[in-house]
Amino acid sequence: MRKARIDRDGSIYRDKQESLDHVDWLERNEAPIHGIEIVKLSKFKAESTANKTIWYTSQEDVYDNARTFIRGQMIGIWNYSEFK
Repeated sequence: MRKARIDRDGSIYRDKQESLDHVDWLERNEAPIHGIEIVKLSKFKAESTANKTIWYTSQEDVYDNARTFIRGQMIGIWNYSEFK
């Protein structure tokens, strides 16, 4: 069974719906998003590439930009995200 949220080695990984819900929660609480990394999570490690990571230098439109990034990048094997 696929888990919506996985806590591994101090990092929290969220599936697509949990990631979008987390962005909503961050927006309601006016919490910043500094970055998001989309990963391929296997039993032993989390893999990513440079085009699956985004860093925000400004908080302007950050929540809408984060949702767009998640929807566009979390496809196929790229099944979890980690918020920075």
